[in-house]
Amino acid sequence: MDMNYDYLYADALSFRKPDMIPRGALSGPMTFMPDDLRAPQAYKILPDGTVEFCLHYPNAHSVHLKIYGDKELELTLTGHDGLWTGSCRTGTGLLGTVVSVDGNEVLSPALPIAYSANMPMNLIEVPEEDSVIFPTSCPHGSVAAEYFESRVSGKMERIYVYLPPDYHHSDRKYPVLYLQHGHGENETGWITQGRVNFIADNLIASGKAAASIIVMCCGMITFEEEGGTRLAYSEGFPRMLLEEIIPYIENRFRVYANANHRAIAGLSMGSIQTSIITLNYPELFRYAGLFSGFVQDPLAGYSKHLTPQKLAAYKGRFKVYFRGIGDQDPYMPNFLSDDDLLAEYGIRCERHIYRGGHLWKVWQHCFHDFYQLLF
Repeated sequence: MDMNYDYLYADALSFRKPDMIPRGALSGPMTFMPDDLRAPQAYKILPDGTVEFCLHYPNAHSVHLKIYGDKELELTLTGHDGLWTGSCRTGTGLLGTVVSVDGNEVLSPALPIAYSANMPMNLIEVPEEDSVIFPTSCPHGSVAAEYFESRVSGKMERIYVYLPPDYHHSDRKYPVLYLQHGHGENETGWITQGRVNFIADNLIASGKAAASIIVMCCGMITFEEEGGTRLAYSEGFPRMLLEEIIPYIENRFRVYANANHRAIAGLSMGSIQTSIITLNYPELFRYAGLFSGFVQDPLAGYSKHLTPQKLAAYKGRFKVYFRGIGDQDPYMPNFLSDDDLLAEYGIRCERHIYRGGHLWKVWQHCFHDFYQLLF
């Protein structure tokens, strides 16, 4: 039977037609949705870089946006016929976006969603000219979600594991990079915001990087204690990585189980964890990466890994010791202080300064350059 697709059922994206056919009354598959049944594009990038927003909140009295880039921007949208519109110039890259409707922060289903600041958060993506993320027709790897019961955290933990494109078609072993997120994020960050799997795919396909497995864990370990919950990123996570995650990976996947084929890196809080682990256990890794990176800990002042003996033993331990940061990063003074500390102990590093702040576009570039130096 021929269907008249002018009056299809209303779904989550529909907002104009009040007299649509109920879903159950349709006798065939939906192959076409007219434009007047669809919610408008939530945001689009104009040729001059301006971002135009159009959000549908038919019962709202006010809609306000905060956009977190190199600078925090605020934008009040204008409402008409249930649609709230406005435009502004933003920075580039992945930008956290908070939507407030009538003074209440909401999660918009029309905008991309990621996990950040300890909660699901909307974001927008504004392309940058020197982006390391670009579409290709190269072979793609896979990302597996693995689960294990952790004795350290007392919870079921999930880890994401990137397997290079040829993993399922070979019987060889692979080196491993353990890659950590920042404060308020979790194991999904390097995939959803960092797009690390696509960066790795492109580098492997072009012959610029050796194929390796990438392991992404949740570093926001918490312990319930009298009086509240304690974030144990400095001591709890290193224990879980060394006692549980590395053994799990080396038993579960075809990997080399030695320091020459083992790397660790992280952004922001993840760089603190990288420093703590490698200074306490320098024999376990030959590659380390600190993105917007910290040797010293500006978050909580943790310093047990910074003894003169451990710093002296750090010198010359790595095939690659990589540090990168954005030129507008508010933690630049900490980065420079770490420069002085490393120089005091004669510890050399591969040092990079990128355009941008404490943002994913910088960390993507850090990973892109670091990954090419491994193995």
